[in-house]
Amino acid sequence: MEAKLQPRAQAGLLRSALALIALVGCSASREAVQPTPTLAEAAPAPACADASSCRNSLRKLREVPLTSQCELQERATLAKTACDLGVAEGCTVLGRMALAGLGGQNVPEPGTARSLFQRACEQGDGEGCARHALSTLLGDGILQDVATGQAELQEACDKHPRSACGIAALGLAENAHRSGSALDGEWIALFAQRGCDAGDGLACQLLGDAFRAGTGVSQDTGKAFALYARACEAGNGTACANQGMLSLQSSEGETGKAPGADALFSRGCALGSSEACRLLVLENQETQGDVKDAASQEALFRQACDRGAAMGCLALYDTIKRRQPDRGASLEMPGLLKRACRLGEARACEFLEEVSRVAWRQCGAGAAPACGVIGALLLSAPSTGSEASEGLRILEHACQDGDATSCRLARGAPRPNALSCRPN
Repeated sequence: MEAKLQPRAQAGLLRSALALIALVGCSASREAVQPTPTLAEAAPAPACADASSCRNSLRKLREVPLTSQCELQERATLAKTACDLGVAEGCTVLGRMALAGLGGQNVPEPGTARSLFQRACEQGDGEGCARHALSTLLGDGILQDVATGQAELQEACDKHPRSACGIAALGLAENAHRSGSALDGEWIALFAQRGCDAGDGLACQLLGDAFRAGTGVSQDTGKAFALYARACEAGNGTACANQGMLSLQSSEGETGKAPGADALFSRGCALGSSEACRLLVLENQETQGDVKDAASQEALFRQACDRGAAMGCLALYDTIKRRQPDRGASLEMPGLLKRACRLGEARACEFLEEVSRVAWRQCGAGAAPACGVIGALLLSAPSTGSEASEGLRILEHACQDGDATSCRLARGAPRPNALSCRPN
């Protein structure tokens, strides 16, 4: 339903949008600047040359978040090449993508996930074995068979405790959730214990959760803290966040901040935990944390946003808004709000929706600056499908209709990097 805005309110909202993307001097004055050629994506580089290089590439990308449809396609191409070359992890990665229903070119259909996991399992990948067993337990791509699925999970955990037991524990919890049955906390804790003993960070984190809540084991916050420490050390970012929270809780009522909490949130964020990133940004905003210079603070917010923390995107937006705007910020700022919206931040969604409604209405009435707003919103990353090319097309038309700033934005539109799809 369209918002009922008076002309003055509409103009104010559009001015906010212009400030949002730093479109300085967005007037109707004509400038003798020709629009840039239509954006053309660079040809993708070869994903990998042989099994060894594919394996190394997958390992490097394990904790790197996907920020665009282009990167998703490249990751899928890499995983498929690796899988075809006999790299079991590539089949597992491709299966996870299929199961998630990410869609897009090069990403297989969800129904193929089970066969990909089976292929990975046959090549010796424990995670593939566990996920294949989960598909039996949960009925993903096959008729559900709880007894067989549980037996397959047990077998996967026995053969590959470090890579399968934690996933098995998660699967049992998911099955209970889906079926509405009682959670078998003791069995889940046993799976988690087995994996944790083998050095699996996920399993140690899950066992820590069990001791923290007293599910299947006696409640023991001290044991939970120690298990989170083991999991964090093993590279589990969620465990770092949980350990940091326990540290803060244990110091409540004391003077000052819990020692090491920021360091734990920082490590968890670096390991890819969006919750750790959120907590790190929150701590920084409340106490200014240990970050003293603006550049380090901006880098912190950027990392948090990249790791999926909406609060990090909003904090970075506020930081960029306070400094001198430049052409790069003109496209980055609306992109940060788009990312925050997609990460579940309702305020960002509401603002972008209202801006879009007013800008489309005024653009349709012939206002070139409003068309420039729409073009910048569509062109700014993240963009899906044809949003980027459509945004550039609209900017070019706004430029031809006399909006000088649209000309400058179109001229400086980022080109995808052939290796990462990220702007140069």
